[in-house]
Amino acid sequence: MALFETIKYKVINKDKFIEIREYEDILLASTKTTLNENQDSGFSNVFNYISGKNQEKAKISMTTPVVTYKDNDKLVTGFYVPSKYNKDSVPKPIEKEVFINELKKSLYGVIRFKGSWSDKNFDKYDQILVDYLLNNNYEILSARLILRYQPPFVPGIFRRNEIAYQVRIKN
Repeated sequence: MALFETIKYKVINKDKFIEIREYEDILLASTKTTLNENQDSGFSNVFNYISGKNQEKAKISMTTPVVTYKDNDKLVTGFYVPSKYNKDSVPKPIEKEVFINELKKSLYGVIRFKGSWSDKNFDKYDQILVDYLLNNNYEILSARLILRYQPPFVPGIFRRNEIAYQVRIKN
């Protein structure tokens, strides 16, 4: 049994370490902060929310992955909301920095890799994924999502990282 609930998905196609996945609707408890090199700011805002700093004072289980993406000059950091909640039952944030973000059912192109949380590492695997998607008749529909499955104290060699893009097959 896993320690944390993880976002569920269905693998539609697999090619080595790249997968095309179908995700159902996903709720993310999110915050926007200033960008930094490791793209890991905002964690404490969302951690406070799941620790009971919400209208219902509910403690929400930690989940994986933590999802980050750039939105203009800001970094959006989101925690996957456990599947027992829906958009009507999820505890409402009380801090203006936290919001509930809904990602609708969609296909994503995903690459899995290990290593440090640095622009250099993210960019290396991002390029591999983008090349694969473009060369295999996929249209990219979203910003780059970075998915992190372990906490920062875990050495890079043991970290499960992923980069994902919402995609659709070109007509």
